[in-house]
Parts: sequence; C-alpha cells; structure tokens
Amino acid sequence: MKTTRIRELINDFLHNEMPEDVQHRFRRWMLAPEDREAKDAALRQVWNDLLSRPSDQDYRQKLSVLHRRIESLGLDRPAKRRFSLRRLAAAAALLALLLGGEYLFLQSLHERSASVCLVTAHGSKGEFVLPDGTHVWLNGNSRLAYPKAFDGKKRKVRLDGNAFFQVRKDASRPFIVDMDVMQVQVLGTEFDARHRIGDRFAETVLKSGSIQVSAPGVERPIPLQSNQRLFFDVETGKIQISNIHAEDYCSWTSRHLIFSNKPLDEILINLENWYDVRFHCKDDVDLTEKLSFHLEYEPLEETLYLLSRIAHVEYYVRNNEVFLTRKK
Repeated sequence: MKTTRIRELINDFLHNEMPEDVQHRFRRWMLAPEDREAKDAALRQVWNDLLSRPSDQDYRQKLSVLHRRIESLGLDRPAKRRFSLRRLAAAAALLALLLGGEYLFLQSLHERSASVCLVTAHGSKGEFVLPDGTHVWLNGNSRLAYPKAFDGKKRKVRLDGNAFFQVRKDASRPFIVDMDVMQVQVLGTEFDARHRIGDRFAETVLKSGSIQVSAPGVERPIPLQSNQRLFFDVETGKIQISNIHAEDYCSWTSRHLIFSNKPLDEILINLENWYDVRFHCKDDVDLTEKLSFHLEYEPLEETLYLLSRIAHVEYYVRNNEVFLTRKK
C-alpha cells in the first residue's frame, strides 16, 4: 500500500469521528507488520503537515486525540488476543506531544523486547534522556532508535541523522552508536555524530573524553581525542582526522548562538550544524572576515540575509545547500 493512501487513512482517523468497529479495524491495521515503512513515512508526513500549520493549538489538540486513540490499541480486547497482536506486530507507531510537540515519538513492540524510536521533524530539535541516564540532543530530520531498557552487555543505539551524546559512564557496558556505515563506541564522554542513510559521508566530533570509531575496511578501531573530527567517505573508504574546535560543531544544541568577532569560516561551521545545511564558498570569499551577531530562533533565510548585509557575501540556496560568493 502506498504511503499516500496510508496517509489519507490516518488523516481520516485523526480528523473524523468513526464508529467503534471501524476504529477497531484501524487499530488492528496499524499494529500489523505489513507496510511498516510506509506507515512510518505516512505518520511523519502527517506530523510535518500539522507542525507547519499556523494554529498550533489546533494541531496539538488533534495530535493529542490521535495519541490517545492509537495508545489504546488492544485495550478493549481479551488479554490473550492482545498478547498475540504484540507478538505479531513489527511495530506500533504512536504520535506523542512531548517537549511542546517538537518531535515524533515511535514506540515499537517486538516479540522479545520493546524499543523506542525518536524522530525529529525538519527544523525541530529535541533533548532526551535514555534509560541509562545518557543525555541526547537530536537535530532536525533525524531518527534515534534504542531499547526501552539497556539490559545487555552493551548499550547500543541506531542513529539516522545528527545527534549529540552526553554518555553516562559505565565501564562494564560500552555505549555504541550504530550509523549504518560506521560505529562509535564509548564508555562515557561527549561527542557529536552525523550520517543519514544513503548519504556518502559520515562524521563524528569528540568534545571531551575518548571514543573509538569502526568502519568497513578498517582493521582496528580508530581512537579520537578531544577536539578531533573524523570524516568518513563511504564511497572511497577514505578517512580524514583533523584537529578542530569541537564547540563549533556542537553549538547547535544551545538555545542561541552568540558570535563575537568570530571569523566567517568558524561561523559557517556553526550555521551548518544549527540549520543542518552545507555551505559552499567560492574562492573569492574572505573566510577570515570577523563578524559579530546573535541568533536565537531566526529561520535560515533571515540569517542568510543578515549575513549578506554585514559580510561581503551574496548567497543562493538549493535544497539544503547554501552557496556563497563575494559581493560585487
């Protein structure tokens, strides 16, 4: 079943009162393992549509309704039937209004263990605490999956997107971030990780402590020290390690950015992570030019306009890439 049709069904369930028997059928269908990826994609689209509407009170009320309805999946059936559905279900998706409605919360019910998937909408960020006490900041358009309880010898999570981790130290159970093309293993530290499934590049930046990075073709895990960045080219297998100022890469977790007499090249690194975009500069752009300004909740276009007024640059945007040239 196509995502568009699933989205229509979810919207019908969200916005209309349905007879009880229809609601039961919808709930059973949501729990069924068929078309799981399409269902998740449709739910994310519904979330983004509601999130972009000007009347936040309206979408919050409607998301609350959907949350309550889907959360009650199986509650009105005999216990034996509920257990059977949980065993057969690949996942049950729930929309939850957490942290002011800034992200999508997906709860998966598996046969042996329960897992949670956090999904942020484009332009939204979320701060979370994992079962072991680890703090995670999830950047926009990202997914983080983890078990409801870290009851094994390892604390393993899966990341699709960008996240900053403040890992609670546990020497007996290493913390592992699986990014599909590479893994980051720590015991307790602060670091940033970024990779979206299908992208050519993956990277991690260590703010404090130590980490080890594993990737295909690498015989031994690569250790990193504070203020180092590892950049991995998936296609060529090439790995670059550079010394950087980690705060420039991790500042997106803050509520505001303050630049005081800071060079343009360092500002652009901050903005790349703040807005989840990539900057491309022509050779004639003076990256040493020092600027001072303050950002809080300004959209990308407004920030770029400000930049063009106070720096000698012009810009144009294509998808999630920003191109800068020297102002004529």
